[in-house]
Amino acid sequence: MAFVSAVTGDDSTKKFMEVLQSDFKTLSLETKKKYPQIREACDEAIEKLSLASNNPQASLYGVVNQILYPLVQGCESKDLKIIKFCLGTIQRLIAQQGIDAKGARHVVDCLFNLGQAGVLELKLLQTAALLMTTSDLVHGDTLARTMVMCMRMVSPSESRDVSTSHAAAATVRQLVALVFERALAEADGTLKVNPADIRPQTNNKAPKDLKPCAVDAYLILQDIIQLVNGDSAHWLVGISDVPKTFGLELLDTVLTDFSPVFFKIAEFRFLLKEHVCALIIRLFSPNVKYRAAFTSLHIPGAGAGLATSAGSAAPERPHFPVTMRLLRLVSVIVHKYHAVLVVTECEIFLSLTIKFLDPDKPMWQRALALEVLHKMTIQPNLLKAFCECYDMKPHATNIFQDIVNALGAMCELVRAST
Repeated sequence: MAFVSAVTGDDSTKKFMEVLQSDFKTLSLETKKKYPQIREACDEAIEKLSLASNNPQASLYGVVNQILYPLVQGCESKDLKIIKFCLGTIQRLIAQQGIDAKGARHVVDCLFNLGQAGVLELKLLQTAALLMTTSDLVHGDTLARTMVMCMRMVSPSESRDVSTSHAAAATVRQLVALVFERALAEADGTLKVNPADIRPQTNNKAPKDLKPCAVDAYLILQDIIQLVNGDSAHWLVGISDVPKTFGLELLDTVLTDFSPVFFKIAEFRFLLKEHVCALIIRLFSPNVKYRAAFTSLHIPGAGAGLATSAGSAAPERPHFPVTMRLLRLVSVIVHKYHAVLVVTECEIFLSLTIKFLDPDKPMWQRALALEVLHKMTIQPNLLKAFCECYDMKPHATNIFQDIVNALGAMCELVRAST
């Protein structure tokens, strides 16, 4: 925290404090008539900054938290012009690393309240991203509130346009990636969090042996799984659902970009094996059930066991965007985690993917499956692993042979139709 630790005699710090004094003078004039309490707080902030500037040995550390007060008050004023100005000054403080852990909590609380009111959402997203990317002060419940504020903006509403929802989705992806980057750096020993910056968490369901950054990453991953599964979040209090496709994309980002976290930390391997893989298998269910219905309705001579009775509900149709992202996850897991972590689960995934090539499947499912299998079959080492783990083992599924047979049948089908 460069400016916090600097003394006010430093030239760059002096310039920064002059800019702050100018900001507070402007805010004082804006609030003079309508919000006298904010004007008084601004005048006090100007006085504190002036005293600190005149004392070459004074540190900015003790001043910044005190001058946050009028900015937070301004954000509570419900005056959009004042709120926008105060957020701009808060962003300036954050960019200069002039906020400590306590100040960060005040800022997040302020952003969270504004988010609930639906005020200046793009500005709130910018401020949250800036706070997270310029320091490592936001952890635990404060991080959870930041994530909740951003995730609530992902879904479009009557008062929220699509561009804001897209910006919110991009911000959430950025924050999730940042949390996992910290967990990886912590596991490598290149990042250590000050214990004084961490407060006890109210909804901490993470294993006790995890370090602070790993706890944050674990709780986020756990809640993403919960939300994609249609359940309420444990840690991200206030989030009951997210678009399924968005949740699957977050899982894709984590599994693709942060595989070392899963290899280095046992608790993450447990989440992958017991929860992520189980979620994928469950979400594949509509594709399997729809296959049975499709067979009975469109294939002459289909077995009676596959037919749905007149009184039973029609199977849920597979959803293309969800299926596409599920197969992408399958591809990532097979490529990155097959040999070490989830051999049994990968056998199930591969068998399901191969069945997508059956002639009674919709063409789009076959096209998606072909794309996934193509990525696998062009890797000799992966094919060798399939033979060693499955085809050459007694009582195991002949995955390699099934892939060859399925691709051969697909080629024959294409040839016959041309």
